[in-house]
Amino acid sequence: MRIMSNFSYKNARGDVIRVPVRYGDMTRQVGQILRKNSENTIPTAPFIACYIKDLQYDTSRIQDPTFVSTVSVNERKFDAASNQYLNTQGSNYTVQRLMPTPYLATFSADIWATNTDQKLQLWEQIVVLFNPSLELQTTDNFIDWTSISVLTLKTQTFRSRQIPQGVEQDIDIANLEFETHVWITPPAKVMQLGVITKIIASVFTNPQGTIGSEYADGASVLSSLGEIATVSVSTPGEYDLLVLDNVAQLILGQQQGDTISIPTPNNLNSWYRILDLYPGSFRPGLSQIRLTKPTGSEIIAYISLNPLDETKMQLSIDAETIPQNTVIEGPSRNSNNWGTVDAIVNPETFNPSNTVAGIRYLILENVNINSEYGTPGYDGPDAWKNSSGDDQVLYANDIIEWSGTAWVTVFSSSSAIDITYITNTYTGVQYKYDPDIQQWSKSFEGIYDKLTWRLVL
Repeated sequence: MRIMSNFSYKNARGDVIRVPVRYGDMTRQVGQILRKNSENTIPTAPFIACYIKDLQYDTSRIQDPTFVSTVSVNERKFDAASNQYLNTQGSNYTVQRLMPTPYLATFSADIWATNTDQKLQLWEQIVVLFNPSLELQTTDNFIDWTSISVLTLKTQTFRSRQIPQGVEQDIDIANLEFETHVWITPPAKVMQLGVITKIIASVFTNPQGTIGSEYADGASVLSSLGEIATVSVSTPGEYDLLVLDNVAQLILGQQQGDTISIPTPNNLNSWYRILDLYPGSFRPGLSQIRLTKPTGSEIIAYISLNPLDETKMQLSIDAETIPQNTVIEGPSRNSNNWGTVDAIVNPETFNPSNTVAGIRYLILENVNINSEYGTPGYDGPDAWKNSSGDDQVLYANDIIEWSGTAWVTVFSSSSAIDITYITNTYTGVQYKYDPDIQQWSKSFEGIYDKLTWRLVL
């Protein structure tokens, strides 16, 4: 019908009028509506009616019905903000096309005209296109292997009425019959290609010949491999990650014993170096960095690039993914709050006035740790005396609790073995104590090697 559209004729007044095209095989209900439910209504003319006359299986074009064609498609990256394609790689796809079924279709086009001049004008415009055929492209999809077809004009019936006409009032109809090869195509299988962003390979320490003939026993084979000697990890860029003050920065892979200047690392790298290497598109505020905890679970942070410094990625931590607080029992504190402290304080400048039983502090400096402590006449800071006025020894990085009569150390940093997590209820920030480095930090801060972090764009 699209081929037969846009044809026109010129009437006696010189007006050029476009001829409508209709699908000829209408239902009886539609036919009655067009005839206004009357046998006396004469159809309007001129117009062109198109319809499918025949559809046959084409045995001459049969090919291997089990054949599957695989095509790889690489797209250019599209920037939705500027509505333009960029000169970088976008998504990758693999399309599996199944062999289509061949058919031979016959179409008819009836030219309804009220006089011979109308018919000749329309007929002449149509037949010059077919000499004897017209090549068609049904779609602009370049991976559609059935998009090119040929429409051939096979037969014509110029007149439907007999001569002489007499008093008959039937509209004269010219019939053009076309033939074309069509393909009935099953749906294609489209798969979006992923990109390998991390490779982990373990090397075992099995001596030669220890597996023997025990291949049928899978557990025996694995046990014979021995202990894991080394773990080799490969990621795009081979970068480690420095997380500090809600900012993530890329640093070159660190070796055991390497030192890093935390305030001003000298080996920072631009985030643009790896963003294009990961699948998907970077979306500020939606894309994620995932940090693997020692337990194997992940801390999720939503990321956005600092517009003034492309080496800094701003982090918005998902609070539901941070580790659970460590339960630290105490003499007076409510058990529901055993994993929290009320504040982090410097005991040299902070005065805990109006203390109530159960209040907890993480202290950053020692109290009464000096050579004069315990000597006659020594008088320590009043703020940290017990209710009887006696001085107490308190150590930096410990957590202390007021029992109602004295300060009690409920967490001793010097005797800690495992990583401890607590939340400062004053700020809502979670901290961890690492006994290996003997200091407190935010629970997600630190250096993550390439095995323990990943991007999700």
